[in-house]
Amino acid sequence: MARRTTRPSRRLAATTAGAVAVIGLTALPGLAATAPASGPDAAAPSPTAGARGDEKGYYDARQQSGRAGAKAAATASLSAAGKAAGLGSASVDLDPLTLTPRNLTVLQGYLTGPSAAPAADVALGYVRSHLAALGLDQADLATLSSAKDYVDVEGIHHLSWTQSVRGVPVFGNGLKANVAKDGRLISVQGSPVHGLAALAARAGSPALDAPGARAAAAKDVGGSASASATVSGKAASGDTTWSNHDFAKQVWFLTPSGLRRGWSTYVTTGATSAYQHVVDASSGAVLFRRSTVDHDNATAKVYDYYPGAPKGGQPKAVDLVARGWISPSATWLNGKNVVAWADVDDDNLVGKGEKTPGPAAGTTFDLKAFDGAQPGCSAAYVCTWNPRVADSWRKNANADVTNAFYLGNVFHDHLEGAPIGFTPQAGNFQANGGDPVLLNALDGADTADGLPDANHIDNANMSTPPDGTPPTMQMYLWHQPGTTSRQDPFLAVSGAFDASILFHEYTHGLSNRLVVDATGVSTLNSLQAGSMGEAWSDYYALDFLVSQGFITDSAKDGDVQAATYTLGGQGLFRTEAIDCPVGSTAAPCQGPVAGPGGYTYGDLPLIGGAPEVHASGEVWAQTLWDLRTRLGSRLADSLITRAMSLSPADPSMLDMRNAVLQADQVVYGDTHRSTLWKVFANRGMGWFAGSLGSADAQPAQDFNLPPRPQAPRSTVSGTVTDPTTGQPVAGAVVRITGHDSGFSSDYTATTNAAGAYSIGGVLDGTYPKVVVIAPGYETVSTSVTVGSGAPVDFSVRRDWAAASGGGAVTAFNGPDFSTFNCGPTQAIDGSQGTGWGSTTGDDAGTPTNVFVPKFIVVKLPSAVDVETFAVDPSNTCGDPGSSATGAYRIDTSVDGTTWTTAASGTFGTANRGIYNVVTPTAGKAGVAYVKFWILGNQVPDFATNCPSGGFGGCTFTDMTELQVFGKPAA
Repeated sequence: MARRTTRPSRRLAATTAGAVAVIGLTALPGLAATAPASGPDAAAPSPTAGARGDEKGYYDARQQSGRAGAKAAATASLSAAGKAAGLGSASVDLDPLTLTPRNLTVLQGYLTGPSAAPAADVALGYVRSHLAALGLDQADLATLSSAKDYVDVEGIHHLSWTQSVRGVPVFGNGLKANVAKDGRLISVQGSPVHGLAALAARAGSPALDAPGARAAAAKDVGGSASASATVSGKAASGDTTWSNHDFAKQVWFLTPSGLRRGWSTYVTTGATSAYQHVVDASSGAVLFRRSTVDHDNATAKVYDYYPGAPKGGQPKAVDLVARGWISPSATWLNGKNVVAWADVDDDNLVGKGEKTPGPAAGTTFDLKAFDGAQPGCSAAYVCTWNPRVADSWRKNANADVTNAFYLGNVFHDHLEGAPIGFTPQAGNFQANGGDPVLLNALDGADTADGLPDANHIDNANMSTPPDGTPPTMQMYLWHQPGTTSRQDPFLAVSGAFDASILFHEYTHGLSNRLVVDATGVSTLNSLQAGSMGEAWSDYYALDFLVSQGFITDSAKDGDVQAATYTLGGQGLFRTEAIDCPVGSTAAPCQGPVAGPGGYTYGDLPLIGGAPEVHASGEVWAQTLWDLRTRLGSRLADSLITRAMSLSPADPSMLDMRNAVLQADQVVYGDTHRSTLWKVFANRGMGWFAGSLGSADAQPAQDFNLPPRPQAPRSTVSGTVTDPTTGQPVAGAVVRITGHDSGFSSDYTATTNAAGAYSIGGVLDGTYPKVVVIAPGYETVSTSVTVGSGAPVDFSVRRDWAAASGGGAVTAFNGPDFSTFNCGPTQAIDGSQGTGWGSTTGDDAGTPTNVFVPKFIVVKLPSAVDVETFAVDPSNTCGDPGSSATGAYRIDTSVDGTTWTTAASGTFGTANRGIYNVVTPTAGKAGVAYVKFWILGNQVPDFATNCPSGGFGGCTFTDMTELQVFGKPAA
């Protein structure tokens, strides 16, 4: 059966009383933790995000089980090989699938010297000279075709080459390089595929055509492809585009099991959702999925900030033609950068009566205030409709769309100019490039008899496909009909009149076009990367409004806040203001969960009560504002923007910190290095900070500046042993996180047969997150102080359930989603990046309002006297948080026939993303089989809210990992 959930859309999320906050994790890495004091047995189920936040999430079949261990081992071995091959001080961060560079660079320096040669020749010349060290050969170069040479406003060349064989391109992989204005090579990236022709020869033949792939992609996310859209183009290869900008194009897709023939699709799957997929051309299985939606006469009367604002709150006349935004003959707002209409039925098409007059018909429309619509409506916060009266929004429809058109064009021009430089070459949005912003104002305003339904209120979103395909921005009405101000605190306004919201959404287009792979697909996928996407959107919106004088950033903390208008001046849209320094005691700087004062890196999983991109992104947003405060707006904007283009794919916050430092080196000759390090260190992203990558929900913060160049270095060495047997553990990878991203020296080593390891040349200091990863064992993290000379030994417990140690799933019920990389075996693969996904219904997956329990049976490699279990109940396979395990039971058996209940309980949202220790009360001796039961998930009141409610957990149920610890049975 095809996997799908309901209402797949990622949106702008607020953190305020009565607002819906998105709390949907996607199997985030974490380390063992004891359950809360009450224990998971006693924990009550916690509600998760509802209809407006429960989405079908990111999925990528290229992600491997045990990814962290494979990456560390590969990085260590190639780093040594690379240095031996003449890479000198360059450091390599390898893609664990291709074993070619994800990022090769030098943080303080360049890979080559100045050159007058063309930038492409500089990059390819370097690659040719280091083929073996980069895991490539001469034949691989023949698969490359130049895709882009974008020169930014600072003169940096950002180059990319796609790979292809038999005329079909590879999806996602290729070669990227960055070359400075003076011809010095900054970095090599892209994870190119080695041996492409041979891999293609072993791939299967396609059985699916373009329309079939489009339909399969839509079905995967519970939608349907538009039947009214007609074919607008078809190539001899079968590549097809449709009139609504959907497309299906043939690609190669590399998976851990080999190269697959696929279809890359972009499909508008419903009123508020759009997805990019890769569908296996042979089987129809989904190989890749990402939502492209990020939530959250010629004179016009418009507002620069919002109606009633002290500054930018009075209507002003603007000549849209004189600004160069639209033709004088245009009869509706079909402009050069923005195409705007009132998409009140939310079919994403320009329908009858949805066009707003353009210059040829007159564009001046007065805003009519709805003063009595609800408490809070006033001259200072002008209400634009009445949620109690059907069709009341029609009175301001033309003014609404015109204002959205104006703000979209203003921000286009701002981002295009220096120092940001989001130009056509960089991938901006313009009709002459085939991709103006399709701006749907009043989106869904008439979906419930003249009112917006529950899916078209209190939100905004921006869908950003790759360059050349138009993005779609949807701006909604605010304040849900039928609710009081206590139930829904938002004012009765339209998002089209709130510049902070519209600019936030527009910036998702900027970040999703700059942080991309070699084929131009956005890589803002994992927790930290997605969190930075939200942070950039807040930063660029508020930076512009402050620079224009519409928001005042005084010496007082907590001045700068988003969505002031939408909230009627009451409360915060985020948990804190963006201008909250660390340690601030100001009222807008008192986070409700993570504590007072501005946020630091270690607060990332705490801000919203659980890791989530909008809340976790506040760490990065406040850090960016610190940079602005210290360096000024223009310099900060320059560094922040350049860093996006220089960063590796799916960056962590530490990757992006390093990219900002690298941007300063390239553009300003390291002039601001000291200031930058002080800002990052103050926010917990100091030299010794550690993270297992972008998906790490538990990064380790550090507040230290980099050691002096002449600072002492030491060797870290010791042994890794099994505490149960006392025997050494061979083949374990010891990894000092935060120093393995390709920007600096790689501190990794692998234990020998005696369990010994040694990492030389490590700068003295305390590294808060050093991990040990070994097949068949738990992953252990600890803090290590380097320089004392004392050995650093580790004890890692045998995980008897681990597949890498001989554990095996011998039985399960429900469907097998192994083709989606979330089958039963993924529950014991040792990776919190994957897990077991099943359904809530019968074996066929038919959902009802009665939860059908699901189980897996794990056969241990030998009989064990069990001491504890560890369970990560998180949602996986791109499912939302409501799919995570709630009620559970663990049974044990000595023979696989007779079972004893060893433990039971209920997990809630606080248990996601971590290993929860569960102690058995019975059935502990001589255990040969363990059966884990999912008795319920985290949908609040499943019987009432399912099967047709707005929760993905109505259809799917998941758990991420099961571990079993103990001693061999006597």
